Amino acid sequence: MTRSPLDFGRAGEDTLTGRAKRFARESYWRARLAPSGWRHRAELDGLSAEFRMATRCEFQRATTLVGEGAVISALLSELDGDEVVWDVGANVGMYACFVLRKLTGGAVVCFEPEPSNEARLRTNLAANGPERRWRTSTLALSDRSGPGRLASERREVGAGHHYLTDGEGESETEGQVLRVDCRRGDELAGGAFPSPDVVKIDVQGAELNVLRGMGDALDGVETAFVEVHAEKCRRYGTTAEEIEGYLRDRGFSLDSLGEPTWDRRGVYHVRARRGTNADENGNAETES
Repeated sequence: MTRSPLDFGRAGEDTLTGRAKRFARESYWRARLAPSGWRHRAELDGLSAEFRMATRCEFQRATTLVGEGAVISALLSELDGDEVVWDVGANVGMYACFVLRKLTGGAVVCFEPEPSNEARLRTNLAANGPERRWRTSTLALSDRSGPGRLASERREVGAGHHYLTDGEGESETEGQVLRVDCRRGDELAGGAFPSPDVVKIDVQGAELNVLRGMGDALDGVETAFVEVHAEKCRRYGTTAEEIEGYLRDRGFSLDSLGEPTWDRRGVYHVRARRGTNADENGNAETES
């Protein structure tokens, strides 16, 4: 049975006790968010973005930007307004909606394979800009094309803990694993979707796989914002150093945007730019 975008709960809560807890949590957040009309308008850098919400995770994203406001600001500062921005791992649109508000031309293309999040993503984008400026896809970008499996640590709308897996040790019967279609980015760029000028990547450890799958399409990217999961990338046999090294090898200079101010361990953000001065290690040099 397909879950609606307003479904709450976590994988493995199909026991009677689990359903009771899920119902209680759902009732609490519905009551708490009802006075707001199920929406919140967030402000950042003179832009406002409207978000629909019905879960705790959505509320936290809309009201706190989960400690990533400075990174969103950095991304917005790179935009003139007519770029094509790919948001890989878009979730419910925390980045994409602000990008959409900044665009006067161009488009934001969002990849979000988790279906409940993708449904909310479309709702949020529609509230923030005309459809000609945005596209969504449930494809999961990777370094190969074919069927894949998406594990979800939490199935609440707005949760961002899902990741591609080989499925070993996971249980589809508990709803923890979804079948998804994986595609290389270079197979989509310039065809199914316009080629990106700017890329934002948040894929729970699979950063290097996404970058490799971009192939030659990465040559046209001027700036990439990558959320590096220094611990979770071990799932894919890679390291944070390899992710940074790959970007440098592809002609980018890197500067660190630090860790989220929200309490999340093992995560930091990098901005990769072309055409900037760099030291001998490929780190961007800032002018005094």
